Amino acid sequence: MTHLLQDLRFALRQMRRAPGFAITSVLVLGLGIAANVIVFGVLQTMILQPLDVPHPEQVKVFAPHLADYPTASWPEVRDVRDASKAFSAVAAEAIDPFGVEADGVTRPIWGVEASGEYFNVVGVQPFLGRLLQPSDDDHPGASNAAVITYSVWQSFFAGDPKIVGKNIRINKHPYTIVGVTPDGFHGTEKFMDLGIFVPMANEASLGGGDWLNDRRRKDVVFPMVRIRDGVTVAQAQAELNTIATRIERQDPKDEDGVQFWLAPPGLVGDFVGGPARRFLSGILVLAAILLLAACANLGSLFAARTADRAREIAIRLAVGSSRWRILRQVLIEAFVISILGGICACAFSWIALSGLSSWHPPSDYPISFHVMPRPSLIVMAFFISMVAAILFGVMPLRQIFHADPNDAIKSSSQATTGRRWALRDFLLAGQIALCCITVTAAFVALRGLNASLHMNIGFNPKNAVMAKFDLGEADYSVESGGRVQRLLLEKAAALPGVQAAAYASGTPLTDPITVPVYAQQMTDLKPSNKAFEPFVYSVSPGYFSTAETPMLAGRDVSFADTAQTPRVAVVNQTFARHMFHSDDVVGRYFKDNNGVLVQIVGLVKDGKYFILSEDPQEAMFFPITQQPSLKTELIVRTRPDASGGATGDMAAAVGKMIRDFDTAIPIRISDSWMNQLSFSFFPSQVAAMALGLFGAFGLILSIAGTFGLASYSVSKRVRELSIRVALGARARQILSAALGRMMILLGTGCLLGMVLGAAASHLLAAIVYQASALDPLILGGVALTMLLTGVLSIAGPVRRALGIDPAQLLREQ
Repeated sequence: MTHLLQDLRFALRQMRRAPGFAITSVLVLGLGIAANVIVFGVLQTMILQPLDVPHPEQVKVFAPHLADYPTASWPEVRDVRDASKAFSAVAAEAIDPFGVEADGVTRPIWGVEASGEYFNVVGVQPFLGRLLQPSDDDHPGASNAAVITYSVWQSFFAGDPKIVGKNIRINKHPYTIVGVTPDGFHGTEKFMDLGIFVPMANEASLGGGDWLNDRRRKDVVFPMVRIRDGVTVAQAQAELNTIATRIERQDPKDEDGVQFWLAPPGLVGDFVGGPARRFLSGILVLAAILLLAACANLGSLFAARTADRAREIAIRLAVGSSRWRILRQVLIEAFVISILGGICACAFSWIALSGLSSWHPPSDYPISFHVMPRPSLIVMAFFISMVAAILFGVMPLRQIFHADPNDAIKSSSQATTGRRWALRDFLLAGQIALCCITVTAAFVALRGLNASLHMNIGFNPKNAVMAKFDLGEADYSVESGGRVQRLLLEKAAALPGVQAAAYASGTPLTDPITVPVYAQQMTDLKPSNKAFEPFVYSVSPGYFSTAETPMLAGRDVSFADTAQTPRVAVVNQTFARHMFHSDDVVGRYFKDNNGVLVQIVGLVKDGKYFILSEDPQEAMFFPITQQPSLKTELIVRTRPDASGGATGDMAAAVGKMIRDFDTAIPIRISDSWMNQLSFSFFPSQVAAMALGLFGAFGLILSIAGTFGLASYSVSKRVRELSIRVALGARARQILSAALGRMMILLGTGCLLGMVLGAAASHLLAAIVYQASALDPLILGGVALTMLLTGVLSIAGPVRRALGIDPAQLLREQ
């Protein structure tokens, strides 16, 4: 212990003598560890950690296919509930925005229409009052009970202890708050912050729809189950297969080919879970590469410091010190740096994760990442720091155990001209190669972000404002709501600065609703006979010109298209080609999911409808007068304005116009259309930000390592270089002698890094869509960046080498 304390004091003295080295080492290591801790913290919360409910391994969702959106019709969920013996509870939820009125104030709150066994599936206990029960959902109007979350209780009701029994209005209908969920429970999706739960049986009055008994509406509810104690997942899946077969046999017309697969909950089943796992795993690999580069950087610096202390080590060996004692002292110094780096990493990661937890991405949905820092991450940070200390601390091992005291004492401290390749040289080349991989990843991400921002999405959200609201939440009927929509459209079109205006029940990239369609000649409307399942939208006249969706043939929808006139639709190119194998489709017919003939009156250009990375998808647009909806998205296009001020002013004007018309209409959002699509571009932006930070840190490591070793090489060869200058050597010869080896290392490391970056294309493809490391622009950008980095790194040592004065050196000698 005495020797250990002596080594610790000596290590602190060494760091005090070289504060620049100590501070740089601690920060470099702290950033490298923090990158890994932050990524692991997100991975732990979003992927590895189960739902915060009792026995979460028993809670599953079931979907038509493992990779599909896990929705089903409520009659299908009800059939599973009634026939199952492997599940202790079967439930479903439909996520919707509500207009919640309390104390005279109406607020838009996202919530859940939950079936009666919802809280039996999740298994949580109430913080106050009670939760929803099966009797609350027995039939429409059976109960007006509502349950709010702990966060809504705190934020909207100021933690009122008498909240149980309080009367509120939801979409203008009276409800009574009967309970509060426990703190931390915000629904079954890990990235959503839902606020209120009401019985699903009341859906007709809440949402204005009627899908509770419609087997064809397979896109509205998310089914979930709790597996009984003692039942395995395989046994539950086998029973689910049997029930699916029975459902198909009982109703072959609507349930042809039905099947269900169990999937983990929390990330929309495996629909989001699969891509999220691939993305975070790829980011974690890059963070590990960054940490290895940091360790290589510190290892080369430690090796250089050990070589610089060769005479000191030789003297200590000569007076009787053991090599193991010297190695222990070097390791103690490495562990001190790593502990300080771990403390910095904890601070960095705590700040980053706290910021991420309080950050809400711009989206119409209640997106929230509950990734609060955990004590386990501190343990992980120090574990990584210990491993890092061993990695870079043992780098001088060979130098210490092969040191000859006699040679070291007799020789000069200056390096010889024929110095062999040392470990620090290979470490530098390896570090540059690793940093080159992170720079390549950054360029791939930027390229992918640029591609996503400039891709054809089928409409133009720039210079446009969108206001979203649901007239059903203000207690309008379908008939009166239609008149209000027309009046609001006229008022919006009359606002100063408006070029065009329209409205729709939903818009691409924000409202993914699909329904099956059939060929005109099809009479048996079984699901297996459908032509395909396109995205469907109800739009007003002028929608395509307002959205700037190119009309390729035919006409727009019209207010003359009413419920009394034949059904019509506008379709996109992919719809036309998949249904008719031609773009000449105006005037042709298809059947909707109810078997009604629909005439195609227009053809528009393809776009993006669900996610930016999707392949071309079918889409159709009905006149909202023939397929009415109270869910309204009012779009207003302004005159082009490069500053963006016009859209901000117009968003405020549209919101004020709606409030002046009727204060009871709860406006969910009134903002630029581009901002409302931010969540669609969110994956590309996150990839660009994360990989850009990794690339920047990699460049810093590359500059620091190259500059440090170049400066060390010049300083160790000042005597030799002075003699060369005195003998008349030219500048090129001086540079070749001083930094020739360094340039070889730079070139080799960059070339190896670019090869490894190209080989990592498969890994990068899991992080960035439609971008490849083999892109010539990316390869050129990486090569130019590394070249500029190398020039910047050796600029100082080059200037020093060229400025050597032999006479000054002789006077110093």
